[in-house]
Amino acid sequence: MDSAARLVALEGSFNFRDLGGYATADGRTVRWGRLFRSDALHELTPGDVAHLRALGLRTVVDLRTDRELARSGRGPLEPEDVAFHHLAVVKEGVRVDGTTDGAADGEAVAAPAPAGDDLAERYLWYLDVGGDAIARALTLFGAGERYPLVFHCAAGKDRTGVLAALVLELLGVDRDAIVTDYVITGERIRLILERWRAEPGFAERMAAVPPSRFSVEGSTMEGFLDGLRATYGGARAWALGAGVSAADLDRMADLLLEPSV
Repeated sequence: MDSAARLVALEGSFNFRDLGGYATADGRTVRWGRLFRSDALHELTPGDVAHLRALGLRTVVDLRTDRELARSGRGPLEPEDVAFHHLAVVKEGVRVDGTTDGAADGEAVAAPAPAGDDLAERYLWYLDVGGDAIARALTLFGAGERYPLVFHCAAGKDRTGVLAALVLELLGVDRDAIVTDYVITGERIRLILERWRAEPGFAERMAAVPPSRFSVEGSTMEGFLDGLRATYGGARAWALGAGVSAADLDRMADLLLEPSV
């Protein structure tokens, strides 16, 4: 399917797209217009807000850190009749010497990020340090009154990519389609990086992050899915172990999949 068909064309957000249309192993299809993934939403224009209002958007799940939210705010959706849930995947902390941990990328004190630039390992780390936030997001997805719903981080690539992959696997979407959905961000990343470079002070922070952190490769998602299977037994086993109820997972599937023919 053409990735352009998934993209919700907005001026202030470059990676807002629909997770509908993917086929599942049991022959069902993910519903269109129910669940969206995105990059940051704080620069939406009035026209963008009107567009999302027309989509019937009811819920925003923000996966960014406390610092990211404080720096950019919720943006023009804040006064709208849209429920907002801040579920930071990466928790920032303070070191013994009083400095804030994760000045460049928001890493947590209790469980330091993996050494090196292996993004697949970093994604698995999110399940460790941010498991509670991710589990709470999945629980939200089991309530029909919250749809249409969008979840997002800064670029809509890493934290958002992990949650999207979990949801799609939980729904029974084919592995290749999950990888393909992740890679679509590669078509949007240039626009996202250009926006970041234009923000005061952000270019300096970007320079402190390894360039590989901005890559979008199918092998990254394949590595994450392999690790998810090897370490936890797959998305459903991970979610149940993280405290999401089987009932919530089943309701999520009922809400997001077209009925069986």
